Amino acid sequence: MESTNHQRGIQLFELGRFQEAITYLQKAVAESPYTYTSKYYLSLCFFNIGNYKKSSEIVDALLQETPNEANLFFLKAQIASRLDNVKEALSLINKSIEMYPYEADYFGFKGALLMDLKKFEDALYFVNEGLQLDPKNATCLNIRARLLTKLNRKEEAAETVEHILYDNAEDDYAHANVGWVALENGDTQKALQHFKQALQLNPNMAYAREGMATAIKSKNFFYKWYLKYAFWISKQSSRNQWVFIIGLYIAYRIGISVLRASELKFLVIPLVIVYLVFVLGGWIMESLSNTILLADSYGKYLLTDDEKYSGYTFGGLVLGGVLGVIIFFISNNPLFMLLGFTCFCTLLPLPGSFLQNSKKAKTIGLMYGIAMLCVGFLGMFFTNDVFLVGGIVLGMMVIYTWVFNFIS
Repeated sequence: MESTNHQRGIQLFELGRFQEAITYLQKAVAESPYTYTSKYYLSLCFFNIGNYKKSSEIVDALLQETPNEANLFFLKAQIASRLDNVKEALSLINKSIEMYPYEADYFGFKGALLMDLKKFEDALYFVNEGLQLDPKNATCLNIRARLLTKLNRKEEAAETVEHILYDNAEDDYAHANVGWVALENGDTQKALQHFKQALQLNPNMAYAREGMATAIKSKNFFYKWYLKYAFWISKQSSRNQWVFIIGLYIAYRIGISVLRASELKFLVIPLVIVYLVFVLGGWIMESLSNTILLADSYGKYLLTDDEKYSGYTFGGLVLGGVLGVIIFFISNNPLFMLLGFTCFCTLLPLPGSFLQNSKKAKTIGLMYGIAMLCVGFLGMFFTNDVFLVGGIVLGMMVIYTWVFNFIS
């Protein structure tokens, strides 16, 4: 007979009250240390509150007792995925499938991992395998809709979306996912409707809140086109992304040389401006849009803390840059132009550092931005050459645009 603590722990888990469930499940384990189910749900609770280390420790202990349990490898795969270890996650989910090839969720999860690696055709194959096992599996259907959108198979994606909503009309994740598919297809109004529905069902859903914020931002003409570019470039492999970036730079240099050698020299400056807007726009657009949303009476509530920090930092640097330039023209003191120039250059690394996914990339971006500010603001204590200090700041910005992609 199951203990009262175990039953209460399961009830709280099903209600999503994971922290409270942990207390009862720990008591249940203490009462009967060999109870597999209590330990398994305890690991799930720790997983859901983000304590992946504790969750993993419990799973490892369970694997010592039951080494052939596919669900345990599935949970370890999810932990590895949350820790950005995709290769390990793939290895673990493959073990789950080998042990029990009849669970659609395993195939859906593998499809999601392959989608993150931009192996869209392979991902679609495994998702379809999962749907053969369970044609109404929500995980597989949601991943399939996103994959078909990325593969530009829009009619099939729309059909899959209809299946998702027909079977999961009250599923918050389904509505949020349909919203993202609509957003990627350029249908902002439909996206807003589904994100709104998802947030009504689950007001704390970060996935839907992020989608709603992105949809609102996309009403801006410039952000809309940036978003189209972002969706397109995200479909490309890392290799193809670099080929595109380097190819664009080579084309830009060739274009500059051709224009200078012809009678169209007047087009050189517009070409330089267009190139800089395109290249640098991707670095600052998210932070700029966060600054705009902070000024919106409703939009500001959709931002996470990191997005707010990004928006405030961006706004502060722009204000500092503008003030520096204005004071320079009033006082004719080049020091203020240097300070303003430093603020504008730091717009690339500093606000965007708060939006990085990994802690390492966030820390490096933050430190790099602070270092740029220190060079620009304190450099004149070591030299009287304003142009030298400004050149160093500019050089740091250029180096950041080329090197940070490898770091992140």
